Amino acid sequence: MNAEELAKSLAARFLESGNYEALGTPLGRDAALRYAQAASMDSLEYYFRADEGFAGLAVHSVGFTAGADVEEVIIYVARGSRKMLKALPEAVEEIRVHAEVMGRLRAGPSPSTAGSGVSHLFERNARIACGSSCAPSNENYTGTLGALLRDGQRILALSNNHVFAACNHTPVDMPILSPSTADARPGRRAPGELCRYERMVELRSGDPNLVLPARLDAAIASVPDPQFVSSWQGDASNGFDTPTQTAAPRAGLKVKKFGRTTALTRGTIEALVPTPWILPYRSSKFNAVVWFIDTWTVRSEDSDPFALPGDSGSLIVSEDASSAIGLLFAVNNKGDYGIFVPIQDVLRAFGNLELVSGHGV
Repeated sequence: MNAEELAKSLAARFLESGNYEALGTPLGRDAALRYAQAASMDSLEYYFRADEGFAGLAVHSVGFTAGADVEEVIIYVARGSRKMLKALPEAVEEIRVHAEVMGRLRAGPSPSTAGSGVSHLFERNARIACGSSCAPSNENYTGTLGALLRDGQRILALSNNHVFAACNHTPVDMPILSPSTADARPGRRAPGELCRYERMVELRSGDPNLVLPARLDAAIASVPDPQFVSSWQGDASNGFDTPTQTAAPRAGLKVKKFGRTTALTRGTIEALVPTPWILPYRSSKFNAVVWFIDTWTVRSEDSDPFALPGDSGSLIVSEDASSAIGLLFAVNNKGDYGIFVPIQDVLRAFGNLELVSGHGV
């Protein structure tokens, strides 16, 4: 058994045992194996005895450090005392295993109060730069403009479904403003038309027997006036141009991002999570849980958050800004963890679009 197989087997066992925090109900063995994409979990019974500790965990999901020299399994838990976590087995099937406490997870549109009133609007050559506040004109929440894309001769804008599409419910051609209406401030430019909503990857809720788990939270919008926007990310002193090159995530890679709430932050990619997250989405027309698989985690490098509500849609890039890595879509309540999807998957989902660089910089 390798680290990926162990992660999936553990997730299946947690699903069967009712350890998944957001599920709360044990699944049958066949369903647990299917949902976790696991082949078997028979060899794990010993580790789920009461005195071994796994049986008492409140689990969010299970990942592994894909691409590391020595791959390890990480169990993401909702809560747990230091004593309880220290009592867990250090290895299973000779593969190192440890737990990380994430607390509560947050996905979906962020209310106007996100970040205690902190919001960022970045400008470059009098144009709206990426990393800025944005939202549909008919909504009272806020998110982040991730990047500009090119579709032939057209310029498009990229963010999450739950930012541009209000969890599937923004009407096509609805204006999206930057800054968002909720982030209008004295002394700041007034909200203006950034783009018009066009397409999204659908968010679906329901039994994974009937509804395929999600892999992306993404949406695009057309930019009517390319002179209004810039491919620059963030501010003048620490910002950078959006890279056109993309790279696959790997554990241990140093990354950074600009976002509406926390601006520039840095972190380290921790794990690929091929097993389910069950994430709560709350919006005016969509209140449901969405099952996600094949996502990645990134962790802050210091005591400051990597991302907070309102940063959804931020483009995650390599530390030297040479490559785009992923699109942020969820965080934990402390902000030290972000959950993202690979940017290569996002671009393929919309027909192999290209990231735009050198526009209005």
